[in-house]
Amino acid sequence: MKAPKASGFMICALFAAATVAHAECGWVLWNDEARIDYANQTEARLWHAIAGAPKKAECEARLREEIDRVMRSDNRPEGVLFKAQGNAVQLTYFRSDKPTEQMSKIQTFRYLCLPENVDPRAPKAK
Repeated sequence: MKAPKASGFMICALFAAATVAHAECGWVLWNDEARIDYANQTEARLWHAIAGAPKKAECEARLREEIDRVMRSDNRPEGVLFKAQGNAVQLTYFRSDKPTEQMSKIQTFRYLCLPENVDPRAPKAK
């Protein structure tokens, strides 16, 4: 029986979580990802731990590096508009048959540096 293949995304997410868990850090860089898919009428919100840093300033420097990496022109697929604003990057996907008229999906990556003891995925206390 064949084992299912893990997606590159899943492997990266697991690696990031393992890296953060084993790093000696006081701060964690998180990615708050929101997806809206108009074609499938779905919405999703995902949190990804990206990196750990001993100091807030180092975490914020890593945050800027991450936004710069995402915004580099060699990372941009065709038919996707990239826009950076503050600590977020928004990707707007357009239909291949109407590339300048109708968007098919929006994906927003918001980056946050939080103390290592704060997990944004945890339910909020009432």
